[in-house]
Amino acid sequence: MSSSSPRRSRSTGCLFTLLQLLAVYLLSHGPVMALYSSKRIEGPVPNAVTVIYQPLHWLYENTPLGSPMTAYDGWWGNLLKKS
Repeated sequence: MSSSSPRRSRSTGCLFTLLQLLAVYLLSHGPVMALYSSKRIEGPVPNAVTVIYQPLHWLYENTPLGSPMTAYDGWWGNLLKKS
């Protein structure tokens, strides 16, 4: 019985870490796009950035999450305009 407890704890920790990484990935889109749209990073968006965020673009286009994602990106854009 004691051997299953560390295994469960480890798998719970791994799941928690994966969920945190997913949250960071989802939340990083707004600041990155705001940096490019506010011209704080010059030039076009690199292909690598486009490829990394392609799954989020799919979510934007094909799910009801498009509207909240637009609002979140706009919030970051407004935040960077003020500073």
